[in-house]
Amino acid sequence: MTVLERHLMDHLLLELESSNRHFQLRLKSQHPGLTSYDLRLCTYLKSNLSTKEISVLLNITPDSVKKAKHRLRKKLRMLPEADWVEILKYG
Repeated sequence: MTVLERHLMDHLLLELESSNRHFQLRLKSQHPGLTSYDLRLCTYLKSNLSTKEISVLLNITPDSVKKAKHRLRKKLRMLPEADWVEILKYG
């Protein structure tokens, strides 16, 4: 990834996270144990990004994203078959 592409990606991520600030605040009030990393992951999942896309954004492996999603499911007390977009729609 070039410097320009990275700069553009950082700008887009900042916009995505700032536009979902109210969502993150509601989610944090409902689940006080969530970390800032968890909230960022929820924002990406709410945006319906794939595991591979999230791994690129966070600069981690897809397996690491899968593990993070599994831990997040436990924190949110989600059933394994529950859909992220549906669960996070109302945050």
